[in-house]
Amino acid sequence: MDVDKTGWLATDGQPEQPVLHLYFDGPRPRLKELLTSRLREDIRPDEIDVTFRFVSPTSEADTGVFSLSDRVTGDFILECEGKADSIRTFVRGVGEYANRSGRDARYEVQIRADTGVVASFEKELLLVYNADGTLLRHASLIPSSVEM
Repeated sequence: MDVDKTGWLATDGQPEQPVLHLYFDGPRPRLKELLTSRLREDIRPDEIDVTFRFVSPTSEADTGVFSLSDRVTGDFILECEGKADSIRTFVRGVGEYANRSGRDARYEVQIRADTGVVASFEKELLLVYNADGTLLRHASLIPSSVEM
């Protein structure tokens, strides 16, 4: 997992909509097969939940687990390890992008294999949890239209 289009934060450059890249270490057909077996045929992007959970109870944890899950069934679609600093920068980037551009606080998720993007969708919600499972509202992306 890595983040893209957040470099402008450090240089005070032109805002870009941040992108989360999730990499599959294997061939594209295998990734498509895995996604097909884990996704409902009629799933919509707004039914996919995006979360990050710290693996250590300290607030300075350096890694966590990034996951996509089906909001309707609760099934996990995929999980991968991610760097906490990357998620912090990403969340900040999405918020700053919205503030500076006057657009909604949205971001793109790309699931990639060896030959490029296999799936891509836009999201507004990204929930960040501590190691105990408590929602960290200040570290999350929660649109005003969502009640928690």
